[in-house]
Amino acid sequence: MAETLGSLIDKLTIKNLRLWHLEDIRRDMSLPDSQRLKAADKVSLVNQQRNDLIDEIDQFLADAIVGKVKVTDPKVKIYHQSEMAEV
Repeated sequence: MAETLGSLIDKLTIKNLRLWHLEDIRRDMSLPDSQRLKAADKVSLVNQQRNDLIDEIDQFLADAIVGKVKVTDPKVKIYHQSEMAEV
């Protein structure tokens, strides 16, 4: 299945939350050094994955601007605001 802008942003949000959680563990001086070091090792990996997703979003948007991909899914209902009719 091809990625949508929404799915890419969802994945980026999850990576950001994971990264913030790992940074909290890394900085928590009450934890054992081994646990903090393990979190520090994971920070680098998750940050690289996050950067890859940002690049993917940038490419998706560049493709959308030139018409290579559509930003909306034709199966998604879009509701437009309408004026209230006078009764």
